[in-house]
Amino acid sequence: MGRPKRRQLGQNFLIDPQVIQRIAALTKLNPPRVLEIGPGRGALTGALLERFDRVLALEVDTGLIPSLEANFEGTALEIRSSDALKEPLDPLLAAEKPWQVAANLPYSVGTAILRRLLPRHDLVTRIVVMLQAEVVERLVAEPSGSGHGLLALERAAFADASVAFDVPPGAFRPQPKVHSIVAVIDLKPPEFSRNELKAAFHLASHGLNRARKTLPNALKPLVDLEQIERSGLDPGARPGTLELADWVRLGSDVAEAGNATE
Repeated sequence: MGRPKRRQLGQNFLIDPQVIQRIAALTKLNPPRVLEIGPGRGALTGALLERFDRVLALEVDTGLIPSLEANFEGTALEIRSSDALKEPLDPLLAAEKPWQVAANLPYSVGTAILRRLLPRHDLVTRIVVMLQAEVVERLVAEPSGSGHGLLALERAAFADASVAFDVPPGAFRPQPKVHSIVAVIDLKPPEFSRNELKAAFHLASHGLNRARKTLPNALKPLVDLEQIERSGLDPGARPGTLELADWVRLGSDVAEAGNATE
């Protein structure tokens, strides 16, 4: 039963010692505590324990926990049987905040977990994460660049992110069919309010699903040509060229127009 479940979870276990040490070295020594998401068989866990006196690990695969407990008995590791997509973050982290996060995230849920963490600068300072290369490329994409979409806008709102290094399939067992990238993400307080970002992301999500169309066509029926022009945007532009501030400005204008008609 263990192998099928792990294939379902998308687990590829990191085995390259050099990659493991490089990931651990990207964490800062302060704050002196780290949350590891998906420790798996504990390859990265051991390296983190060499740097930190407090390592909290969340593992969704209950079959892996007994060996983790046995291998790291008597260390500073605390293991929780937990799903990082569902575990309430405030009860888990608030009492000892701030934290860092280190993770080799499964491809199947990596983006969703990352999106959950990005707005939590109140709990987390830095995230060192390994993800499918395509996901990291979308995370760090700039306007007009390849892959610039909603994930890049969310990153722009909540964090600064950079590519640390590439990881080939041979660093894992079993070997995935794609390359991975380790990214360093430093969370920051957002420049815009929650309501401004909510409106901006709503419009961006709609428009970026029609990324090849010009703004008036991509944003129908949510936004009209007059609102686009009033926001100082080029009607001939395409959604992937807009910066976060552009979406916020357009979203605020649409919200004001809606309030005026109520």
